[in-house]
Amino acid sequence: MTRELLDRIVLGGFIVLAVLLYLSTASYPGIAQKTSALYVRFLAVSFGGLSAVQLLFSLRKPSGSGEPLDLFGRASRFFGLMVGLIIFAVLFESLGFFIPAAVFIPLIAVMLGYRNPAVIALSTGGVLLAVYLIFVQLLSVNLPGPNLF
Repeated sequence: MTRELLDRIVLGGFIVLAVLLYLSTASYPGIAQKTSALYVRFLAVSFGGLSAVQLLFSLRKPSGSGEPLDLFGRASRFFGLMVGLIIFAVLFESLGFFIPAAVFIPLIAVMLGYRNPAVIALSTGGVLLAVYLIFVQLLSVNLPGPNLF
């Protein structure tokens, strides 16, 4: 299996999942139609739309060399990311979202090979600001905060 084919299969699966997620909101009861369903629909449309755009870019790009995909060439990086995600999930409950994310995003960026501190700091700040503006301000979602006591 080539990298391009796997990319297209995964993106197609994401689009199907987004459609199913959107359709599942029709069964939400009463008041949830105006609150939770709206939030889930927003996520489904965003997720499906971004996946569709990425799939279109993938289809427009000329095929690569057709080399088979090496799934275990970077196993240490993959498992490092998984350990980081587990640590983030564990810290999420006690420290909320923003503190672990402010640490997790730069660490993962370094683990993925990014070395420019300005780009890492701006990206981290941008992601945290976007999450705050979209979820807290626009959608009025109460993200977990620090639970230190």
